[in-house]
Amino acid sequence: MSFDPYDWAKIRVENLISKIDIIKKDGLKLSPGDMWSIKKFLIISYCIGGFVPIFRKYFDKFYYVDTHCGAGLIKFSEPELTEERFPGSSLVSLLKSNDKSFSEYFFFDEDEESIKTLKDRIEKLSDVIGSKIITAEKKEFSQSVNMIEELNGFKKAFLVVIDPIGFKEIKWELMQRILAIDTSDVIFTFMTHVVARHRSNCTLDNSYGRSLSEFYGDKSWESTTKGEELMAIYKNKISKFKKFVYDIPVFQSGNQVGYHIIIATNSKGAGNIVDSASKITKVKTEMIGGGVKVVTNKTHEISEFF
Repeated sequence: MSFDPYDWAKIRVENLISKIDIIKKDGLKLSPGDMWSIKKFLIISYCIGGFVPIFRKYFDKFYYVDTHCGAGLIKFSEPELTEERFPGSSLVSLLKSNDKSFSEYFFFDEDEESIKTLKDRIEKLSDVIGSKIITAEKKEFSQSVNMIEELNGFKKAFLVVIDPIGFKEIKWELMQRILAIDTSDVIFTFMTHVVARHRSNCTLDNSYGRSLSEFYGDKSWESTTKGEELMAIYKNKISKFKKFVYDIPVFQSGNQVGYHIIIATNSKGAGNIVDSASKITKVKTEMIGGGVKVVTNKTHEISEFF
């Protein structure tokens, strides 16, 4: 069966939007994001669906850890969609069916209001989410890393989602501690556009350069100013720890790459799932936007992608 990217995206968008109807007008804090963010959330959902059966087969405990969970919902900038919402990574993970659920969920964010808001939304969605063991706490990234190391042990596995707004708090010495855990699979949002802009503004003796050196753990970033190449350098560093490393570009609009989703694992089975997930690159931001407008009754079925 051929892969229809528009239909694939629309079905999944409709499924997720339908589950958050009771909270979309709660007036509480919203996380940063827009139409292009949905592709990232669909990738996370896809990976969860494939990874959990592998975890169940080989591990006694398997944990979902979201280090930058946000408030649970994002909004859209398009005028006709300003009243619509979409679930962020935390709710996307919780809204999976019970047969795709983790032993425990850990949601962390350095913003206290985001954590308070997420807890409120989880409680309101309890009938949809079902019975899951959930911890949501205010933590900085370094504290999240400490907790993962403390929790690690025999026959335990992790899916760690690292989805920061920028990159400065993701110091390499912290990232490599997560990567060094053999049974940790990592989904990381590499903020390509932000890193490239930072690189173009820096000289070796100012704060821009110091931030990049902390992010990369060295001065390898000095060799280029191009976003794709900066991402490739970071991806190569990850490959020193994980056997299978993939990147999926996310375009804000047209051909402008906003960021890359880097997925790293030591599992061949999980690697095959991520390789399959690469087909999501065919799902354009414009297609997702069209799907959102159709499922929220802002327009009739579109034909421009056929």
